[in-house]
Amino acid sequence: MSHEIRTPMNGVIAMTSLLLETPLTHEQRGYVDTIYHSSESLLTIINDILDFSKIESGKLELEHHPFELRVALRNRSTCWRPKRGETN
Repeated sequence: MSHEIRTPMNGVIAMTSLLLETPLTHEQRGYVDTIYHSSESLLTIINDILDFSKIESGKLELEHHPFELRVALRNRSTCWRPKRGETN
């Protein structure tokens, strides 16, 4: 069932990505950019919900991948820093 939910969202993401490559007014680009980022966020939520349902049904399989904890934490912390010129 997961592909029935993900496929339409992937279609929205792909089409808005293509639309962003066309000539748009500043206002139109703002609207399409909002659609693009909102649909990516919604796909993340959908994936999380599907993962939770796998956990509850005992069907989630974990994969083992080696990683460097310090590198992962350093990369994550850069995502949380305000962009240059932004204030909170």
